[in-house]
Amino acid sequence: MKRTFRLSDSRPDARRDVGDEIRFHLDMRAQELIEQGVPAEDAWREARRQFGDVAAIEAECRDVRVERTRERGRREWLRGVVMDLRYALRSLRTSAGFTLAAVLTLGLGIGAAAAVFTVVDGVLLRPLPYADPSRLQMVWLYGSQAQGLGSELPLSSGFYLEARDAVKALTPMAAFRSWPFVLGATGEGTEPEQVAGARAEPALFATLGVRPLLGRTFTAQEAVAGGPPVAVISYALWQRRFGGARDIVGRAVTLSGKRHTIVGVMPRGFAFPRGAELPPGLQFGPRTDIWAPLIFSAADRTNYFTLNMSAVARLAPGVAPGTARAELVAFGVRRLQELRVPAGQLAYTIVGLEEQAARPVRRGLLVLLGAVGFVLLIACTNVSNLLIARTGAREREFAVRAALGAGRFRIVRQLVTENIVLALGGAAVGAAIAVLGARVMLALVPGSLPRADDVGVDARVVAFTLAVAIVAGAAFGLASAVHVARQSVAATLQSAGTRLTEGLRRRFGRRWIVAAEVALSVVLLVGAGLLAGSFARLQRVTPGFDPRGVMAASVLLPVGEQFDFVRDGPGWARFFDQFTARLDALPGVRDAGAVSSLPLSGAVESGGFTIEGRPAPPPGDAPTAEYSVISGDYFGAMGVRVLGGRLFDGRDRSDAPGVVIVNQEFVRRHFRGESAIGHRIRAGFDFSGGAPREIVGVVENVKQTALDAELVPAAYVPESQMPYPFMSIVVRAACPANATECDPLSTLPSVRRELASLDASLALSQVRPLASVLADSIARQRFSMAMLGVFALLALALALVGLYGVIALSVGQRRREIGVRMALGAQPRDVLSLVLGEGMRVTVLGVVAGIGGALALTRVLRSLLYDVSATDPLARSRPLRGRYPFNDAHRCSVA
Repeated sequence: MKRTFRLSDSRPDARRDVGDEIRFHLDMRAQELIEQGVPAEDAWREARRQFGDVAAIEAECRDVRVERTRERGRREWLRGVVMDLRYALRSLRTSAGFTLAAVLTLGLGIGAAAAVFTVVDGVLLRPLPYADPSRLQMVWLYGSQAQGLGSELPLSSGFYLEARDAVKALTPMAAFRSWPFVLGATGEGTEPEQVAGARAEPALFATLGVRPLLGRTFTAQEAVAGGPPVAVISYALWQRRFGGARDIVGRAVTLSGKRHTIVGVMPRGFAFPRGAELPPGLQFGPRTDIWAPLIFSAADRTNYFTLNMSAVARLAPGVAPGTARAELVAFGVRRLQELRVPAGQLAYTIVGLEEQAARPVRRGLLVLLGAVGFVLLIACTNVSNLLIARTGAREREFAVRAALGAGRFRIVRQLVTENIVLALGGAAVGAAIAVLGARVMLALVPGSLPRADDVGVDARVVAFTLAVAIVAGAAFGLASAVHVARQSVAATLQSAGTRLTEGLRRRFGRRWIVAAEVALSVVLLVGAGLLAGSFARLQRVTPGFDPRGVMAASVLLPVGEQFDFVRDGPGWARFFDQFTARLDALPGVRDAGAVSSLPLSGAVESGGFTIEGRPAPPPGDAPTAEYSVISGDYFGAMGVRVLGGRLFDGRDRSDAPGVVIVNQEFVRRHFRGESAIGHRIRAGFDFSGGAPREIVGVVENVKQTALDAELVPAAYVPESQMPYPFMSIVVRAACPANATECDPLSTLPSVRRELASLDASLALSQVRPLASVLADSIARQRFSMAMLGVFALLALALALVGLYGVIALSVGQRRREIGVRMALGAQPRDVLSLVLGEGMRVTVLGVVAGIGGALALTRVLRSLLYDVSATDPLARSRPLRGRYPFNDAHRCSVA
C-alpha cells in the first residue's frame, strides 16, 4: 500500500532538497519582516531582494549537493568493497581445504589456457614486428600439382625483375635469398663461425618499414657489380660477437673470406627472414643475422627457370590485395605465354606475410586452443560445483543476514567478491604455470615454430589471465547468488537444518554437469589417442638410412657475390674430396662423406630430366627428380644400402663421362621390369651443360623431405662432376660390434682439427647427431601429440575429481536416508550398489556423449594424422592411398 499510494518520493534528490531549503530561508525572513510591521507582499519582495539571485544560488548549491552526494556514495561503495574483501579473505581462510582445492583446480585450468594463449598470441594474433604488416605480401610462382610441382615456388631472377618493374600495385618490392656467411675471427680468442645470412635488395628494409638502430642500410650504388662490399648485422649478433661496441659502424669484418664493412645494426628483434615462417626448401636459418646486397648481373635478367629467390612487397596506397593479385596474375599470364610456358603450369600469386608465417601451424594451434578450452571449462565446472555446495551449506547464514536487513544486491555483491578473490588466487597460480608451460611448449618444437621469437608472457597474456579469472569469478558468484535467491528466508530459518536430502532438480543438475565433464574428457582422450597412434606409426617409418652413431655438420666454402661454377667449382670439389678422405682415415671413424641436401633437414632440390632413347615428353611434362651432390663414402656413412651397380670412385673425374646413381623409386617409376644400369639421362638440374649421364648404381629409397612424405625419384651426382660449395658432412663412428650406445660426437674434435688444417678460416656449423635430425623432423607431430595428451589426462583427472565430489556430496546429504534404509533391512551391498549405480549412470552417459562428440570433432585432426583414420576408435593403421603432401618448395634450386 505504501508503494502504491506514496504521495512523495522519499529518495534523496538534490534539486528538491536545495529548493526546499531555500524556500525555508525565504519564509523565515519574510516572517521576520512581517512581525516588524512590513506588509506581507512587501515582506516577500524584500526577503527575495536581500537573499540575492535565487536561481543562481539554487544552481550553485545544487551542484555542491550533487558532488557531495556522489563523493559520499563513492566512499560508501569503497568502504563496502573493502568490507567485502576482508570478509571474503576471512571466510576463505576459515575454509582452507576448500580454498586450496578450488585455487589449485582453477590454477591448472587457467594456467594451461594461458600457456596455450601465449603461443597462439605470439604466432597467430600479434602483429608482425614491421610497419603496417597487414599490407605486406609474399610473391611466389604457383606450380601446377598435375606437373608434380609444389603449390608455391620461389622466383627466378628473370620473373622477379619483370614483375617488379611491371606491377605497380605492389610497390615497393624487394627480393632476397638465403646466403650463409662464415664470419671470421673478430678478436682474440674468437673463432670463425657460420652465420645465417641473406642477400637482399636495398629496398627490403624500406618495404618492411624498419630502420636500423645504428648506421644505415646499404644503398643502390652498393648493390651493383664491383660495388663496395658492405653488410648490415642483427642486434643479436652485435651483442654476441662484438659486445655491443658503439663503434661497430665502419668496422671491417671477414665474411666468407672477403672483407666487408659493417654499415648498420638492425633493431632488437629484427631477424627477417626467419626460416620457420617460409617454405623449408629455401634453406633460411631460424633467424637471419647478416644482410649483404643482392646483385643482379646481365645474365640474371634472362634467367627464368633457376628458382632460387623470394620476394616481399607492400601494397600500393589504396590498393586491395585482390586488386594486386589480379594485376600480378594478368601480367604473369601474358608474360608466360610470350615465353611459351604451357598454360596452367606456372602462374604468379601473392600470400599475405602474416598468413605465410602462421599457415603451417594454424590448424594445430587452434586444435590445442580448443582442447585447453575444454580443460578450462571442466576446471570451472568443478569449482562451480564446489561453490554451489558451499553456498548450500551457508543457506542459514544468508537467511539470517537477509532477515536482519541485508538486501539481495548486498548478498550478491558479497558472493561475487568472494569468488573473484578465489579466481584471482587461481590466476596467480595459473600465471606461474603459464610461464613454465610456454617454455616447455617452445622446447618441444626447437627451430620449427614460426615466430617463436615473438612468443612470451607479456601484458597481453597477463590481461588475458586476469580477464579469465574475473569472468570466472563473476560467473561463480552469480551462480551462487541465483542459488541463494531461490531460497525462501522464512522456510530456511524454519527448517533449521532438518532437511534430509537435497532437491531432486539440484541433484540432477549436478549429475548432468559432471556427465558433460566426462564427455569433454573423452573427446580429448580420443583425439590424443589418434595423434599418439599416428605418431607411433610415423616413428616406425623407415627413413632409408641408419642414424645410429652418425654425426652431421655443415661446411660452407667462400662464395662470391655470384655463383661461378666454372671458376670456383674445381676448388670446391678438390676441398671436399680431400676433407672426406682425411675424415675417413681418422681413428674411430668408419665412413665419412658429404651431401648437398641432408635428408630430413629441409634442404631439398629437384629438377626435370629426360631418358635417352625414349620419346621426348611435351614441353613442361618432363619427369622430375630430387637430386643431391655427394662426396666421399656418403652412402656408407649414412647406412644406405646399395641395391645394384657400383658407387662413385676415382674413375668419375671432372673430365670423365657423366655418371649418376638413382634410388629404387626412380627405377620403379621409369624402368619397370628392366634394369636401369647403363641407361643415360639428361638432367635439367645439371650444371655441366646438360650432357648425358650414365646410371651406374641403384640405392635404397631415402626419405628426403619428411617421414610422412611420398617417395619420389632421386638422383645422386658426384661432387667432382657437379661442384657444390654448401655441403653437410656425415661421419659414422667406428662403434664396437656389441656396443648398445655409441656417441656420434666423439669424433668432433678430430673433425675440427682436420678442417682447420685444410683451411683455418672455415667453421663447422649445425653440429648434431643424425638421430637428432630425425627427431627434429617430427617435432611438430610430437608437439601436437604431447600437448593434446597432457590436456586429455588433465581433463580426465578433473572429471574424475568432479565425479567423486558429486557422489561424495550426494552420499553425505543422504546419510540419514541411508541410515533409515539400513534400519529397515537394507544390506551394505545394497547401499554400495545404490552409490555405485549413481556414479556409473553419470559416467556411462558422459562416455556415450563423449564418443558421439569425438566422432564429430576429431575430423578436424584429419590433416594432422598419418596412416590413421580420424574415425577409427582403435587408431588402427590403414593402407596408404593417394599421395601424401610434401614440402611445397621442393622444386627450388639454390644454383
